[in-house]
Amino acid sequence: MSDIPVVLVTGFLGAGKTTLLNDLLKRPAFRDTAVVINEAGDAGIDHALIETGSDEVMLLEGGCICCRMKGSLNATLNGLLRRRAMDDFAFRRVVVETSGLADPAPVLHALIADPLFNRHFSIAGVTTVVDAANFATTLAHHPEGMTQVALADRILISKADLATADQLAAAEREVAMLNPLAECHVLPASARDGTLLWIDPRETPRPLSRRFSATGVGHAVTTASLAFPGRLTQDQVDAWLDRVSDLFGAALLRLKGILHLEEVPQPVVLHGVQGLVYSPGLLANAAGGENRMVLIARGIEEQDLADALTLLAGMARPD
Repeated sequence: MSDIPVVLVTGFLGAGKTTLLNDLLKRPAFRDTAVVINEAGDAGIDHALIETGSDEVMLLEGGCICCRMKGSLNATLNGLLRRRAMDDFAFRRVVVETSGLADPAPVLHALIADPLFNRHFSIAGVTTVVDAANFATTLAHHPEGMTQVALADRILISKADLATADQLAAAEREVAMLNPLAECHVLPASARDGTLLWIDPRETPRPLSRRFSATGVGHAVTTASLAFPGRLTQDQVDAWLDRVSDLFGAALLRLKGILHLEEVPQPVVLHGVQGLVYSPGLLANAAGGENRMVLIARGIEEQDLADALTLLAGMARPD
């Protein structure tokens, strides 16, 4: 994997992202974390600052670095790299807290399209915080709330103590329909564990069922996944990616995969956003197992996604 993993933290306004992020940064295990906050987003990091390096970069209590985003996220991350080299701001991971109104798809797309980002960083995952009490209203009036959930690798349902039993159950149902493959946690009111925001890139993703696909009822987002045995060649994967790009284009919101290639001994990780695909590297802790691929799309029939996955599986040579 690349040197510096990045987790994108998203969720609609008021979901509780900043509260969880504050808890994360106060923990000793995360003292070597840089956090980027969107200037137009929720309230900034509100615990004590012990030094201000500039208008954009602050050193937080405990040693974390807070960088207020001005301009593009790519430019902000590149600026952090320069500060690390010039001022010895050591950090090993980055958490990006987006504005509650942000659609994460173009954010991810801009990152993985940037060669400098790919040289120094890798996307470890997307964590989305969902407000149980207001999620139905968010979905009804703000389409970006739906995309935030659909693109997540981990979903944290917050404010369960402020929601009725019916609201909490409805939020869990909607989340499961929009993104049945994400890891989901309902946060207890008494234990705001900010460490759940972080997705460790060294962890092997949870096993997928042999085949599992689901469509969010009443929503335009469809999800399909497939786990299958065998090995593929790089040429086969490239041809399949070209085919998928031609078929779905920008409607394919996200692609996530772990593939076993004949050319390399360890599984290759793939990420894709709206037609752009990149690999952050090899999954060092998983030498065996099945291939796994997940497709998340907007406005695409579920069967079309399933057919694309079946095409990929059909290319694999048995071990």
